[in-house]
Amino acid sequence: MRHKSTAAAALLLVASLAWPAVSFALNLRLSQIDASRLLLSQRVRLYVSVTDDLGRPVEDLRAEDFRVFESPDGERFTRIPRLEQFRPSAGIAEGVSFLLVLDNSGSMYDTLAGNPTEDPQAMRMTHARDAVRSFLSSMTDPKDTVGLVSYNTYYRLHAAPSKDRALVSAALEGITRPSREEAYTELYHSLSRAVREFEGLAGRKAIVILSDGENYPYSEHSGRPHPELGERVVEHTEPIRACQEEGITVYAVNFGAVKDPNLESIAVETGGTVFDARDRRELESVYRAIHEQVAGEYLLAYRATMAPAVRKFVRVVVQPAGAAAGPELSATRFYFSSTVFGLPLTSLSLLLLIPLLAAAAALWLLTALRLERRKGPAALEVLHTRVGRASTRVLPLGTAKTVIGGGRSADLTIAGAPGVKEQHATVVYDKSKKAYTVVSSGEVLVNNQPVKTRVLEPGDVIDVGGATIVFDDGEV
Repeated sequence: MRHKSTAAAALLLVASLAWPAVSFALNLRLSQIDASRLLLSQRVRLYVSVTDDLGRPVEDLRAEDFRVFESPDGERFTRIPRLEQFRPSAGIAEGVSFLLVLDNSGSMYDTLAGNPTEDPQAMRMTHARDAVRSFLSSMTDPKDTVGLVSYNTYYRLHAAPSKDRALVSAALEGITRPSREEAYTELYHSLSRAVREFEGLAGRKAIVILSDGENYPYSEHSGRPHPELGERVVEHTEPIRACQEEGITVYAVNFGAVKDPNLESIAVETGGTVFDARDRRELESVYRAIHEQVAGEYLLAYRATMAPAVRKFVRVVVQPAGAAAGPELSATRFYFSSTVFGLPLTSLSLLLLIPLLAAAAALWLLTALRLERRKGPAALEVLHTRVGRASTRVLPLGTAKTVIGGGRSADLTIAGAPGVKEQHATVVYDKSKKAYTVVSSGEVLVNNQPVKTRVLEPGDVIDVGGATIVFDDGEV
């Protein structure tokens, strides 16, 4: 489904004047399938979008207007006898986690017509920033969370999903004009990376990606290996698969004359849709429409069928009665089964003992090995580096301050990583509190969250410019 904002505005005016006399066709999308509770409760949650021709959510549908079917092969469908939960406007009731992904390639600093300019007010990026600020100000539901990412040659997280709209608004200023080396467009790679930002978040999850052109991989068009990906070129199927596995919807916004040929496929196959916008006003309208559609979805929960399968297909059929009566509509998608052998269980059985006993044995073994370890010094262990190379794999923390950076004077040097400063971060030991704290001068992630300072705990994962480092306190 593609929305044309200018036409929509005119239709909206007509509809508002003559609503009772106008008959609208309905659109149905199975936006998200949440199978995270399948293993323990056999429950599957569906987020279903029903909109009119103007993209507005259709309200007042009843549970009786929906029918749900499930199939192990996409051909033989079994009707679900009853819904365990039915909730209109689920996004309003439960909140939504949004991740705003903005194109920060070189062309975003041209005019809307695609001409070079040095006037910031004429740049496409300025229009995008203003539209995002408008979107943030319209988010009044305290249960909603929102994060911010930009992408070009590199993927950059500016604000992890949180309820702090002001933090995201301030982070917009961190999106700066790219250098020539940064001005490429790793669209598919960035979408795949964006999925990780939802780790630990449940419920309704949506990526809203703005693009003013096509995927333009660095290694293909520069003639050199990508600093992080090397020669690998990410295909558009990778973000589709990642979003389908994690239950995340992609809403795509075309904000330029050139459109990526696969972006619509990514959106549709993840349960989303594509919008076009030509200026700030239309872009604001698009962001508002996406928020309204997601907030106005219906939640349907049911118990999964017994048929074993790696993938389960779900079909939702809706046929409204009363004033919204019309033809029957259906939408079909699949989810990846995450239960034992792909078989949901109606009750506890001996099958559950297999993974439970395996987990218990693994826990015993890890505990035994840990108890045999002698107490040693705290240390930083480098697991891998996506960019550059580390001067050592394990660095004991034997001094009050340990510097991580790109310079030779650093205690742990990450060489060949352009994003790492000479003294990028410092791990400081507080003798009175017997605690280690990481203090950063550059961008540092701890457990995938951006930090400036943080007290470290055993097992914390630190990301410095693409180097993944684990903190070990050395205790038994």
